[in-house]
Amino acid sequence: MEPVTVLNPQGATPVVLTCEHASCAVPVEYDDLGLDHDDLHEHIGWDIGAQQLTAALAQALDAPAVLAGVSRLVIDCNRDLADHDLIVTDSHGVRIPGNARVDPVERQRRIRDFYQPYHDTIDAVLARKGVELLFSVHSFTPILGGRERRFDAGVLFDVWATEAQQLGERLARGGLAVRYNEPYSGLDGLIFSARTHGMRHGLRYLELEVNNRVLRAPAASAQLAALVAPALVQLLER
Repeated sequence: MEPVTVLNPQGATPVVLTCEHASCAVPVEYDDLGLDHDDLHEHIGWDIGAQQLTAALAQALDAPAVLAGVSRLVIDCNRDLADHDLIVTDSHGVRIPGNARVDPVERQRRIRDFYQPYHDTIDAVLARKGVELLFSVHSFTPILGGRERRFDAGVLFDVWATEAQQLGERLARGGLAVRYNEPYSGLDGLIFSARTHGMRHGLRYLELEVNNRVLRAPAASAQLAALVAPALVQLLER
């Protein structure tokens, strides 16, 4: 099992896509972390539809994309190493037996084998000349804690508010119900990967959160990519 995959590495458009929660895969030695198939394939295990959307955007844009190769339940590549939920023992009421006794040695093993290769690969892709925009792709569950999230997409940002507004307005004109810094806020540090690599390389960066209800529809990834890709190109022109 590869810890990271790069799609379209020679893509010509100066955008780099990332997907921190692209996979629900668990290395065989972890025995599915003690979970059943349904739990791993629900939102606690990955961002449903995010991998397909990222791949469709890579094709539509002719841009490279970096995808994490393991479930966020193994280790969350969108968290700082000091974050308390880098490796969770429960997620939204589901206990994760395989994470109950992660000692410092095992923690370092997961960082070395899965987390660091992902982030090193992003840095390597961004090191190429001419990259202008880093765009992280995620999805969210339509109902969490009994509360319905009644919108299609959230544009997450911290310092790049103008770019976020421009992107959101373009998506809204395409028919999506858009909110800013929802269901999570970039102002609370919840765009860790995009922020870390964007700041390190002096790039503009944003994160897109798409309601996975939208992404479950047939052909949704291609249709959404056809809307998002021109909006990102428009950002490059400003």
